[in-house]
Amino acid sequence: MTLLRLLLSAALTLSVASAALAGDEESEQEGGILGTGILGTVTALGSIFVNGQHIRFAPDLEVSEGATVAMARQLRPGHTVAVIATQHDDSWQASYIRQIAPLVGPVQSKAAGQIMVMGTAVLDAGLDTTDLNVGDWVAVSGLWRSDTIVASRIESVSPDSQAQIEGTVFDVTPGQPLRIGGTEITGFAPRHLSDGDVVRAFGTTTGNALRADRLEAGVFAGKPHVVFSEGYFSVPEPSGVYTLLGSDIVSYTDNPEMIDPSSRQFVCNSNDRLFAILADQNEATEIATVLESCLPPH
Repeated sequence: MTLLRLLLSAALTLSVASAALAGDEESEQEGGILGTGILGTVTALGSIFVNGQHIRFAPDLEVSEGATVAMARQLRPGHTVAVIATQHDDSWQASYIRQIAPLVGPVQSKAAGQIMVMGTAVLDAGLDTTDLNVGDWVAVSGLWRSDTIVASRIESVSPDSQAQIEGTVFDVTPGQPLRIGGTEITGFAPRHLSDGDVVRAFGTTTGNALRADRLEAGVFAGKPHVVFSEGYFSVPEPSGVYTLLGSDIVSYTDNPEMIDPSSRQFVCNSNDRLFAILADQNEATEIATVLESCLPPH
């Protein structure tokens, strides 16, 4: 599919704000972290490259909620991150980086190309898992595709680690437990979440469940004006509502067959406009075109 067709189809979608992105302009200016949100996988170092973007950071910048790293300089290819950054010429300067670990927990089973963690399937995507055994604890970096995670990095962690899961919730019923992937989240019965919200839960795990002692919603510590994300689309609901999984980007389409849940996307969301290109078939010039259309002048 050509970039022009993607941009035209994206222009026909009507973005609807999720709960994590709602709020008026005044509250955003006063209480949020301003800048551009970049959500995706680290692909190279120096400082880091995410979604084709060169992101620099101060030598002493700490990583928020690091499952396996504490400092930005410890990030490696395959880690998934949420970054708040401002643009400077041909690169970005990060003011905030959070490590995203969609799953931290024990390996329940292992088969060719796949492991199970807390009831959720993790596709190893060619990663070397020969040293992993059932019962080992792992921190998984990667992207949600439907109810599974396509892993970009799998790291061993201590069995004393806190179990965690982060992903998009669906079929939210007030007062009832949540489910992300194949993992049931107990311990909380939230009443203020909506389908398409991104939730992360921390706690203890037994079998296919995580009993949460802490529950948080939203990807970024603030409300960036623009979000440039990597991920997979969900299957549109009958109403036409769909989301980029793991991103808090919720949109509407009147042409559901145009949405491809099987292909990885780069998506930029700004001012109720959504622009997308296929991540596996893009070139730097196409990403630049999307960002030029999406980002405000600087």
